[in-house]
Amino acid sequence: MKVYDTVKKEEVEVGEKDLIELMASGGRQVDLHLIGKKSDEDGYLTWDVEHWSSIDGKRFIRTFTLEGRELGESTGHNIYDLYNEFKPLEAKKVELS
Repeated sequence: MKVYDTVKKEEVEVGEKDLIELMASGGRQVDLHLIGKKSDEDGYLTWDVEHWSSIDGKRFIRTFTLEGRELGESTGHNIYDLYNEFKPLEAKKVELS
């Protein structure tokens, strides 16, 4: 998939597992700009951008943005959760920062 690297200011071709590795060992953040707004199952939180990063290579955190405004909520995930929750192929735009 094509990903825009905001540090190198270029578009790169990487796979989903490559993105996870860049987060885990490279200290990079992956921003998923979604096609539409998403909400949690309770309707408490709505977002249109997910920001994924690694805490220590084994644990990951996801923060949220809605219409350019950072939301105060976050979710914690382990590496196995990423295979269910981290979906860069469903995003309209993916950035690596």
